[in-house]
Amino acid sequence: MRRPPPRPIVLLAVIVALLTGCGEAAEPAAAPPSQQTEFGGTDLAWVELMIPMDEQLIPVLDLVRDKAQDQELVKLAGELHGVYDQELPRLRALSDQAGLPKDNPHKGHKMPGLVDTDRLATLQQNSGAEFERQAVDTLREHLDQLKNLAGSEIANGTSPTVKALARQVADTRGGASARLPK
Repeated sequence: MRRPPPRPIVLLAVIVALLTGCGEAAEPAAAPPSQQTEFGGTDLAWVELMIPMDEQLIPVLDLVRDKAQDQELVKLAGELHGVYDQELPRLRALSDQAGLPKDNPHKGHKMPGLVDTDRLATLQQNSGAEFERQAVDTLREHLDQLKNLAGSEIANGTSPTVKALARQVADTRGGASARLPK
């Protein structure tokens, strides 16, 4: 018989789902007993959400580099792509270490900052000033949401490793958001 997870993990999953606008409160997978001291519920939820948040923005960054006329925006997209290319392997390693499932529990969800297929398709179809306006809006929403999520991890996480990565996310996303055109 499977024992239910401890109440703090379930409560945390619900809180993270509500804060991120996720329609379904997916419970993060519990880490194997030997790893539970390193990763608390907030750490698990944050890592599990950060992977699709990063992965689903990369196509937007590629579009900006290919289609935008604003060279500062193109430069920022290139810099962010480099940040995400370095960050994703670290997040995946943490996910593996924590024993999280490989599948994306947020697939198909409509959440602030998470680029869904509809939004990506709209960006792909547009060009010129309309493309840049939508791309900047998408980037701003994404960057601001990641900064907020990182703040939650910093305040509530228990893993020093995950919290250190969240500090980097807060710094890089806050700085990038400030550089977006108004």
